[in-house]
Amino acid sequence: MIENIRKYTGLIIFFMALVVFSLVIGIKDDLFRGSAGGGHGILKIDGRVYSDKEFQNLGSGAFQVASGLARSGDFGLYQFIMSLSTGATSQDDAAEKFFVGRMILRQAKEEFGVHPGEEEISEYLRKLRAFSSPEGKFDQESYRRFVEKGIGHLGMTETDLRELASDALAAQKINAIVGSGLGVNRDIVAQNLALDNQRVAGSLARLDIDSYEAAIQPTEEEIKAYWETIQDAFTTAPLRKFTYIIATPDMPADAEAEKEDAPSIADAALSDEAKKAADKKKADEKAKKTAELAETRRKKQIEIDAKVDEFTFQLEEQKGAGFEELAKTNGWEAKATELFAQATPPAELDIKLRSSSRGGKAVDELFRIEPTSDPVSKISQPIAIGENQWLVARLDGEEKSRPKTYEEAKDEARAQYIAEKAAEALKTAANEAVAKIKDALAAGKSFADAAKDAGLKETRDFTKVTSDYRPDAATEPRNLFEATRNVDPGSLAEVITEADRAFIVHVAKREVEKTPDAATKLDAEVANRARQNETIAFMSWIAARVEASKVEQLYKQR
Repeated sequence: MIENIRKYTGLIIFFMALVVFSLVIGIKDDLFRGSAGGGHGILKIDGRVYSDKEFQNLGSGAFQVASGLARSGDFGLYQFIMSLSTGATSQDDAAEKFFVGRMILRQAKEEFGVHPGEEEISEYLRKLRAFSSPEGKFDQESYRRFVEKGIGHLGMTETDLRELASDALAAQKINAIVGSGLGVNRDIVAQNLALDNQRVAGSLARLDIDSYEAAIQPTEEEIKAYWETIQDAFTTAPLRKFTYIIATPDMPADAEAEKEDAPSIADAALSDEAKKAADKKKADEKAKKTAELAETRRKKQIEIDAKVDEFTFQLEEQKGAGFEELAKTNGWEAKATELFAQATPPAELDIKLRSSSRGGKAVDELFRIEPTSDPVSKISQPIAIGENQWLVARLDGEEKSRPKTYEEAKDEARAQYIAEKAAEALKTAANEAVAKIKDALAAGKSFADAAKDAGLKETRDFTKVTSDYRPDAATEPRNLFEATRNVDPGSLAEVITEADRAFIVHVAKREVEKTPDAATKLDAEVANRARQNETIAFMSWIAARVEASKVEQLYKQR
């Protein structure tokens, strides 16, 4: 098992980029109701067949809930999702991998005898940031809303949430068990910390791509010859057209917020005690009206949610037929679009999603529809938009992406040809300059003089570049510290090449910055590396167990 750890390092980076999966992988709004089907076997794991209902509850629904909660900043949940989704390569199969991993985890709970208690589960939920007040305390109302509304649309209950918490706790404990035998070399950690705590000083010179681009003037023949070798890379954008409705609840206005009563003469004549009593009475009345308004709005939202849910259910029952008629029955206007590309949607569809961890707009969800021979597949699930609206659309037609003709692709091909040739010229020029500068440095010249002799007009000094240094994006490379942290003083770093420029960097001095809490930081880093090793080992263990369970995708066999 341990020999497989190294190959999962990339996966960890992939998932941690949430903390760039912006999440892990986000909550979809396309699961407004539970699976319309019932009881069909879709996966076989370790000889046991699991139904679509089990997958919806323990897989896709639970995956969305865990992802949504993790967005509040709970790293433990990110780690839970990351570990159970071992092997996922895209958003499409992440929920399935999560489900399979969770079933393996449940087997392990029995094998290791790990069964979190009810109070432990409750304490875990109370500590989740998603249910915390601004003061950091458990917010019972937030928890109640999440249970009633946040997971209700997924067909899940509080029991399902507690089972998810139980599995997350078990994953932490089994993670520690599986990785308990892995050690951490304290000396190597100390060396790496020392490198991270350096201050680097030196100089750099920059080459810009603009002059190389300007020098490239390809002929028509060169562009066409270039296009012919990669013409499949130039394609038209797919086009789609839809009929859609936007359901908006009939929310009452806040009349109290719009009026401000001026004090009357009678009010001015009141004693201080009477004024306090009158003010309290007004405040109580206002609070009562505010609460009544909030309750009325809540009921209106529930009402529109139910209507949209019923609307989509009836469409499913009618196999997608009668979209316009059902919309009219509900008092909604069905609007039709012309063919359009995802990048240029109508204004009403170019609106941000109301609740999705991966962000995006309504049009993005519509272009994720994958039509099949089943008419229902052309109907979107309700998409939450605006403050309180729902969008439901039917795919009416599409034009698939196709390779562009030469005339259509000529401008793009020319720009790409120039970009590639300029990048090659920039790289060549940088390497030639490096060779000249190295010779000049060996002859005793300063970096500034050596760079000038190599044809580089300007150099720039830098000092005290550390691991948390923020380079000036206009004049310095983004990875200045990483590129120089291991370079011997008096030497050149590897050429740093960016999209539109290249940097030649000379390191003059590197020194470790000593801090009074160095020993404490080393202890913390050793503990952190130990936890990382445990996690990698656990992911490797899960992957091995998944492979041994011989997962069969029964839905692909039907």
